[in-house]
Formats: sequence, C-alpha cells, structure tokens
Amino acid sequence: MTEPLDSTDPTGTHRPIRTSRVPGAGAELAVYEWGDPAGDPLVLVHGLSDTHLVWTDVAALLADGFRVITYDLRGHGRSAKPDASREYRLDRLADDFFALVEAVSPKQPVHVCGHGWGAVQIWEAVCDPRANTRIASFTAIAGPNLDHVGITLRELVTKPERAGQLLTDRKFWRHGAGSAQIAAQRIAYPPRVRTWLIERLGGIARAHAPIAPTWRGDLAAGARIARANLAHHLLRPRTRRTAVPVQLVVDTTDVLVPPFLYYGSARWVDRLWRCPIPADHWLPVTEPLLVAEAIANFVEDLHAANAPYPGADATDR
Repeated sequence: MTEPLDSTDPTGTHRPIRTSRVPGAGAELAVYEWGDPAGDPLVLVHGLSDTHLVWTDVAALLADGFRVITYDLRGHGRSAKPDASREYRLDRLADDFFALVEAVSPKQPVHVCGHGWGAVQIWEAVCDPRANTRIASFTAIAGPNLDHVGITLRELVTKPERAGQLLTDRKFWRHGAGSAQIAAQRIAYPPRVRTWLIERLGGIARAHAPIAPTWRGDLAAGARIARANLAHHLLRPRTRRTAVPVQLVVDTTDVLVPPFLYYGSARWVDRLWRCPIPADHWLPVTEPLLVAEAIANFVEDLHAANAPYPGADATDR
C-alpha cells in the first residue's frame, strides 16, 4: 500500500521514492525505498529509539548502486506497536526482518546493515537457518551479538587466560586521541540533541538527523526491546553460528559499544571482516560517506570473490 512520503528534506534529494506497508510477524511495518528497483537489495536497520530517518544520508549515497530498503522497527515510527513485552524479543524482531525480506525481495537474497540494536537483532537473524538463502551479507555497526558477548564475559570470569588474551589484543580496545571529557560530550551530545538545538536556535540549516514526530513512543519501544533482551541473552547465552559473510564496522572511539564486545564473534562466524573507523557511536549520521563506502566496498569484494575466473569455460566452474 502506497503512502505519502515522510521526509523533512524540502529539496527532495534525500526523500525515499517508494513507501509501503508490509506485514511483519504479526506487526505491520512501514517501509521506505530508494534507488533502482532492479539493483541489489540492501536493507538498512535502525537501532533503539530511532526510525528509518537515521539512514537518510546513507540511503541517498547508496541509491545509485542499490535498491535501498529501510523500515521502522515494531514499536517505532509508523510501524505497528504491540503491547506485550514478549513481542519485542529478538526472535520476533528477526521474524519481522525475514517477513520483510520475503515481501520486498522474494527471489533474491538481500545485503543488510544494522546500527546499534539494529545490528543486534540482525545478528539473531544471520544465525538463523533461514539466513543461508535469504541474506547475502551482513554489516554490523556498533552492535555485537549478545550471545557471543555473554559467552565471552562468562569465559573472562572462569578462564583467566582468556582475559589475558583480551587485555593484550590492542585491536579490540578503544584507541586514538580522546579523554574522559570528550567521552562525556559524545554521550551527552548525540546528533539528535544537536538537531534539537539547531531547530530551537533557528537560522541554521537543518542537519539530516531529524527527530521523528513519534520520538516519545520510539523511546518507550527502545526501552522495551532492551529490557526484553539484554539480561536474557547475556546471562543465558546460546552458541550461535553463521555462514553468512559478516563485516564488523568497528567504531574504535565508541564510548557506548567498546570494540572488545566483538572479541568472541570470530569463533562463530565462518567469514568475518573487520573495518575499523575512528569515529563515534552515531556513524550513520556523523559519517554517512564512510558507512556507505564500507557497505559498497564489502559487497563489491564479495561479488568479485564469487565471480568465475576470467576465461574459464563451463567445465571449469
């Protein structure tokens, strides 16, 4: 079902060209698309208390090469808002994702990128058997697999040698210039706070980190998702494996999701890439070009790796 476009960009440059509503796993989802319908499908998944709007700049940058699909998670934006806490468990969010993929790309697997808890929920999806035929690649930004983190934390307590490995592996720790003061500023002054101040001050061009009119409900939904999943997966972690190619875009100066939280994932991911970027937690808003390049380069590398050898005939393949 087509709806009026939802955008705060008066020029139309960053507006989605198609909108629709898709039945999820018992919760209807608001879906927004950019780019050529014949392009490789790429799904961008937002985190807690955000909406599809957090991907606006990234989607516009990738629209030339991809069919970019974003959506509001259940409880957020214009999507349905179930009441029961169990409806916000990761398995339900993963079911929503697979229902979306089946609706928008039934014949072709999708590439997917998640930010924050958007990445956390897609970890749940890529470790599901359905991912083997429905997900072509996964880029995770500022969102680890909660089960992997839970197992790692348990090992750090029970196996001192694992703690020693972690402490001496510099790539899993925050580095670069920084201080406690800068860290505090990054936590207290995120992009949406900057946008709010810009709106109140007036006379300054609005940044592409708009605050959705549904922000109060989005905050409540984000709290429900965190409450329904965080302790459950950290305290009772499962062994979760995937054969889907995974790229970790690691914000090496992220004060909310420190890089060591990804430490255990290499053991359970068959094909894992790591792309460090010295930036803060809100990369899709603060560094959209870097995010777009990381996704596009990863997909291009996978296409090249899967291409037949030049000059090979059918008997060689």
